[in-house]
Amino acid sequence: MSDGTTGSRLLARYPFIEDGGNYLRLLDYRLEEFDEPYMSSIVDRATKRVISAIKGIVYDPEDIASADEELVSFILACIIVKAIRSKALYRRFALSEAKRAEVFLVDDLKSVDRGNILNKVFKGVFGIDAIYSSNDHSTYMITVEDYLRYSTRFHDDHWRLVNRIVHKGYVYLSIKDTVRLIRDEIYTLIINRLERLNIDPRDLPEALQKRVGALKSMMLELGNDLMGDEPVIIDRKGHPPCIISVLKALEQGNNPSHTARILLATYMLGIGKDVEEVCELFRNAPDYNERITRYQVEHLAGLRGNRVKYSCPSCSKVASQGLCFRSDECDGISNPLQFGREKRRVGVVRGGEGKKGEGEDVG
Repeated sequence: MSDGTTGSRLLARYPFIEDGGNYLRLLDYRLEEFDEPYMSSIVDRATKRVISAIKGIVYDPEDIASADEELVSFILACIIVKAIRSKALYRRFALSEAKRAEVFLVDDLKSVDRGNILNKVFKGVFGIDAIYSSNDHSTYMITVEDYLRYSTRFHDDHWRLVNRIVHKGYVYLSIKDTVRLIRDEIYTLIINRLERLNIDPRDLPEALQKRVGALKSMMLELGNDLMGDEPVIIDRKGHPPCIISVLKALEQGNNPSHTARILLATYMLGIGKDVEEVCELFRNAPDYNERITRYQVEHLAGLRGNRVKYSCPSCSKVASQGLCFRSDECDGISNPLQFGREKRRVGVVRGGEGKKGEGEDVG
């Protein structure tokens, strides 16, 4: 990062764009120093970041300290998360930090210095250049090659290159799309750094070991099943491509969209899965909350609220939501529930639109 006010402000908002280990060495910090009383505020700050992740919320974007404090507390939070040894917490923590960065990005990409800020964040997160288009205050550009490399995780038609504005080898992005692209890459970046981090909890100073123990106890008390190391493995056989796409996203620890979650839940309920089985499918989601997920699945199943069971959306509805990946096996079906119907012998309500589930989310 460059020196000066802008550089410090960016580092405070986006601490993950620096190499944590190198920065600690630059500041001449040693882990044992965090046992000292004068370090307690930074340890507290790191702990708050992890608590936010455990609770599935965003660490208060209004609460921001100096660049050094923000970066060091972020690095310590990563160390604490790694020491807890929960892959589910990795995903929660990465999502919490990515969403916090999203708040800053929305603000920064409207500022006078947006072009400079964008390029520095892109450099730190992607290692590539982004160009601010001065002819259009809401447009940013990256090369087609870079766009194809980083947009592959998005499956809806909106992100297909054929649906983008391309000019002279560059893809044009709105503020909204730029923020989404960066946020998802931040999530991946943090996960990868946690995976690579080599920490033996026994080597941590006492102050950090105490925090690790207290946070493990909190996770067990909350009962949100964050202590498991391995993701839930989902059987994808016999389901239509649209459902397989959502299941793959969950298995990889990603967050499917609102409409994708509604599709999956109503489909699974439609083929005879009970509420417990459907809830289990969402355990891999970084923002998974057992209580909320159960309530929402029960609502879709007609067990709560207006007691009306929501039906699986039709193929035309799924296509309009950018979730259709029709294959030859679909064989002219009009509703995902009809896929493989001869094998399952499951009836389908014709049309299949049912309730739209507006305002409901699962996971």
